[in-house]
Amino acid sequence: PVRWTLVGGSSAHRVMPGRSTPVSLRAEIAKGWHIYSLAQKPGGPIPLTIRLIAGGDAVIRGVIKAPQPERQFDNNFGIETELYSGNPQFTIDLAVPSRSRAGIRTIQIGARYQVCSETLCLPPRTDTLHAVLKVGTRS
Repeated sequence: PVRWTLVGGSSAHRVMPGRSTPVSLRAEIAKGWHIYSLAQKPGGPIPLTIRLIAGGDAVIRGVIKAPQPERQFDNNFGIETELYSGNPQFTIDLAVPSRSRAGIRTIQIGARYQVCSETLCLPPRTDTLHAVLKVGTRS
C-alpha cells in the first residue's frame, strides 16, 4: 500500500565538498491506508525513520523536513497517533565533508515505516531508494 519515489526521478544531485543538497522523497500511500509520523510517540506504531543505509562519506545534515501530520485516535493501538496519508513528501539535506573527493556516489536511503488501515496493520518494513550524488570540485 506504500510506494516510495525520489522527487525529480533519478537525476544526479550536485553538491560541493563541505556543502549539502536537498533530496526529497515522496510516499504514495494507497487510499484507506496511512503511515506514522517521524515524531510518533513510543508505545504504539512504529514511527517513520529516514536514514542513509549506504552513503560513503555522505551524511544527513539537520532535521528532516516533513508535512504537518494528522492527529487521530488509532483503534489499532488504543492511543492518539500522528499519521500521514495521501502523498506526503519528506526532504533531507545530504552533505559531504569538505575533504570529499569529486565524483559520483550512489546513495541508498532507507525509509522504515509501518502502514495501517482502520482495521489492519502490516509488519514494519524498510524500503530502499537510490539517489545519485555528484560531488564537484572546488575552484
